Formats: sequence, C-alpha cells, structure tokens
Amino acid sequence: MVPEDFPAIDRLMERVWFARRSAEGFDWLCHRNPGQAGCVTGWVAEDRDGIVRAFLGNFVQRGWQRGQENLIASGYNFVSDADQGGRAVNVLRACLKQESIALVHTLTANPFSGRLHTAMRLTPYPETGTLKLDWMTQPLVAVTGAISWRAHGLLKQKYIRRFPDIPRRAPDVNAWLAEADGDVVRIEHPEGDVRLAAFDAELRKGERLFAERSPAALHWRLNDPDDPVPPVLAAYPSTGAIRGLAMFQFNKPSEGEPPYLDVIDLVSLDPEDSAAIQALMKTGMTLAVRSGAARLRLAMVPPGLLKLLGSFANRARKTVSQYSHAFYKPKATTFDCTLETWQPLPFDGDNGPCLRAWRVRQPK
Repeated sequence: MVPEDFPAIDRLMERVWFARRSAEGFDWLCHRNPGQAGCVTGWVAEDRDGIVRAFLGNFVQRGWQRGQENLIASGYNFVSDADQGGRAVNVLRACLKQESIALVHTLTANPFSGRLHTAMRLTPYPETGTLKLDWMTQPLVAVTGAISWRAHGLLKQKYIRRFPDIPRRAPDVNAWLAEADGDVVRIEHPEGDVRLAAFDAELRKGERLFAERSPAALHWRLNDPDDPVPPVLAAYPSTGAIRGLAMFQFNKPSEGEPPYLDVIDLVSLDPEDSAAIQALMKTGMTLAVRSGAARLRLAMVPPGLLKLLGSFANRARKTVSQYSHAFYKPKATTFDCTLETWQPLPFDGDNGPCLRAWRVRQPK
C-alpha cells in the first residue's frame, strides 16, 4: 500500500460501511503509530486494469512478555470485491509471511473471512473467542436503531444511504466523571505520565503477553485526526499506583446502526483484581448512559476477564458468533500464546483505530 492507493481504499471501505479516512487520518494510522516500527502498513491487490480490488491493513504494535519485546501485527479492514477471492487470499498471505513479526492475528471475522482464516490454518482463539457482551443503556435508541437496520435490509441498502449520520452533541466526559461515584480518573494527556509508565513497565515484566501501553502509544491512540471525540482513557485508582486501565470509545458502527460506546481496553495489573475491573466498568456505564449511547459493548471477552466482570457479565446480552473473533499464527517461539498467557482485547487489534466516529455538532 502506498499513499496513491488511499482514495481507492476509501471506496472499498465505503462499500462495506467501514470508516473512511482523510489523508491526515491515513497518515496518523499508517505512519505516526509508534509501534509500526517501519513495517509495511498494508497491501492492495489490483486487477489487470490497475484498479484496487482488495485491501488488508497491517497494524503493528510492540508486544511484551517476561521483559522481552517483539512485534505483533494485526490484519485490519480485510476487504475485497465479491468476485476477487483469489486476490483476497494473496493479501492475506502477504500479511502472514512477514518475517519480522512474532505474532500475526486478526480480531474480527465475518463468515467469509472466518472460513478463509480456517482454510489457511490460522489458529482460532478458544473458549470465549466467539463471545461478545453488551449492556443496553438507552432502550429507545437501541430499538430505533434496530428498526433502521431492518429497513436497510428490506430495501437492499438504499434506504439508509439517503439519511446521513445525525450530528450529536459532543460528550461532556469530564463533567460526567466528576459526578460519578468511583475512584477513577481520566487521563487526557498520557505523554509524560509517570503512573502510566510504571503500569506499562509492570505489565511488560509479567507472564502474560500484552501489547504496549506506554504513554507514547496511548498518546497516539487519543489523537486520531478523524475522530472529533477522543477515546476516554481511565485509570483506577485516581491516585497512587495504577491497578487497572480502561479505554472507552464513542462510535457508530455504520450509517444504519445507533451510536455505541465500546470498551477498547480493560486490564488490571493483578489478574485477580476484580475491584479494579468493576470500578472501570461502572465508569463506562456512566459514560454510556449520559452520552445517549444505545449500548456499552465489549467485543472481545477472554476467559480471565469474563471471570473478573462478575455480576456485570450476568447482566449483559451475550452474542455468540459462528466463527471466532480471533485467529492467530505465532511466527516464532518467542511468545507464549497459551490461553493463560495471551488474552486478546479490542486494544490488541483494529477495533479502536478503525471504528466509525460520531458526527458531532459544530459550535456556532
């Protein structure tokens, strides 16, 4: 992928309702990511006329386990024209062949890509790898969104296109958090935050495999130029050493769906610290209710996190997919990717950087 391909990639994205990007947004995603480490930013496949017919992005992060650093690559926005199965396979093979990557994975899988990943012998993540959780926070908004989506299907994708996303009021996150009952604080400027640096350093030393959560990496996450509502980075407790970290992102998955608040990251330093996880989830619920989001969603639910969620998981709507959300292939023996040591979250893949942003009303 080169910058000249961006307009053609955007056209592919629009066909499947993925988020389109500005030139600056592509530059942020592809070239400002501190974890990209000079790796290829993606691949396109062209037909005989030079028209881009398939695309796969390559989102790279530094991964840490037992103090050792290696690169993790997540394939994102895997899109192909319907009659281009062979070219789709080619871009996927290019991703899997990366020599400098210790672990290649994808954390989204529709039925087409799920069958393709299985055929290419990628390992599906077991246990809760097919589970998604969501909590309804605005029933009327959720019902309206369901009717809109149904109308879209009945009218063969023509109805919704006539109605652009309705601009929403910008979330007043700081005011809502000030009113919330909980020992949680928002971090708006990660760079130079010594508590974050210490939290990341402790994660790196442990037995579990984690993508980097350094102040620099988190600063990049919060500064997408195409997103008028930055993700909310929250830490527990509000003072002293950080025990738990969460990231919440406002988004609208497509023009035919209601607005949501997604849980992008939810991790505790101690794998048994349910107090930290539940305090952060309570904050997410407050943000979802006050913002008017239809649901609070968690798209990846590894077994350890499911246990820590406790009563929150019992109150959630559970959606089980036919195919695993996570398919992966270790490229080296450096990383231990067992069920106990690698528990992927949306943070590990494209779920954050590639979500469709809310449209926000501009001040007069």
